[in-house]
Amino acid sequence: MKGFSRRALLASAGALSAGGLAGCLGGSGGGGDEHECSGEQRSVEVPPAGDPESDVTVTAYEDFACPHCRRYAEDTAPEIKADYVETGEIAYVHRDLPIPMDETWSWAVPNASLAVFEDAGADPYYTFVEEVYQFQDEYSADNVAGLGAELGADEEAVRTAIESGPFCEQVKESKAEAEQRGVSGTPTVFVNDTQLEAPSTDELREEIESALG
Repeated sequence: MKGFSRRALLASAGALSAGGLAGCLGGSGGGGDEHECSGEQRSVEVPPAGDPESDVTVTAYEDFACPHCRRYAEDTAPEIKADYVETGEIAYVHRDLPIPMDETWSWAVPNASLAVFEDAGADPYYTFVEEVYQFQDEYSADNVAGLGAELGADEEAVRTAIESGPFCEQVKESKAEAEQRGVSGTPTVFVNDTQLEAPSTDELREEIESALG
């Protein structure tokens, strides 16, 4: 994968070999702080999925190039959304945290996702941030923008977002928010203010049930 961050990969692998958390590790020196935004910038406000008025909010910080985030998106998130989001019991929020595991796609995919939201709305956006992981081993402008088009967004708008990064500053703000909350790796999931690092489906479900009372 082009632009892959060897330092981030080694940190992740080291945590696993040491019996640590099964996540992609970031922190200072990961390369994200030096990422420069260019061109005209804009931002969009993505609403939570589920019930925005719920007393329980689940916030997931992900790097689209992190293999552990892919596992979370493919295995855990769909079950949680089926059980709690689609039933209107919780609010669910996706946040971008480019460690970056990949110097190009850790930033480009968030820009693409926000272009999908801007052009097609919240439901396609939340579908996109799960389904785009299928291309993790072979990200390209064609397959990422093509997915956006399948979900109802203008393919050229998504492709332009990949190439020019018009939401780069917004993604950096999301990264800064994560760091302020003490997040050092992905996926990290909050249930209200309770932080779970690379949680299993059962761990996340247990915390949600506790919060729901």
